[in-house]
Amino acid sequence: MKRSLPACQQLLDSISKRRHFPSSQAVFHQGDPANHIFQVISGEVHLLREGADGQKILLHRAQATQFFAEASVDARVYHCTALCILDTEVLAFESARLLSLIENNAQFARFWVSHLSRELRRQRSSVERLSLNSAESRLLHYLMAEGSPPGEIDIQGTLSDLADMLGLTRETLYRTLSRLKKSGTVIQQGSVLKWLGHF
Repeated sequence: MKRSLPACQQLLDSISKRRHFPSSQAVFHQGDPANHIFQVISGEVHLLREGADGQKILLHRAQATQFFAEASVDARVYHCTALCILDTEVLAFESARLLSLIENNAQFARFWVSHLSRELRRQRSSVERLSLNSAESRLLHYLMAEGSPPGEIDIQGTLSDLADMLGLTRETLYRTLSRLKKSGTVIQQGSVLKWLGHF
């Protein structure tokens, strides 16, 4: 499978258009026609949806090499807004051409299924995490599930972004992180958080 990755990326590159967006600009808005799938080359994109109370809900944070809007490949409109948090460069793939690759190239279809399976596992882990009651449990679950190696993660973005991903207020995350540091459970080295209890 690993040997197929460069070939599949080349196929994607062949149907892509490179686009640049400055920080704070939207790649698309909720309700726009869903015509493209995207892959981040550099920068960062947040997928946001507005809740009933008007609050922005962070659904996904896409960074370099990561795809976003895959769920809209056969949708009529986008169901969220993709906002660039940094100056961002993306590859844009027309949905129809991507579907044609999936339908006509078995190797690429396997590559895409593998990618979607990883995303499904990540989403399932996120749902599991949000079901945990305590802020400490959510943070340690995040370090374990998303870390590489498990228990260690380089925080890309701000702690406010992390709080949003964990479904916590910024103040709650700060207090929880401070308590875990004081107890020696977690250490922070620059942008890297490490759960010492895991090692």
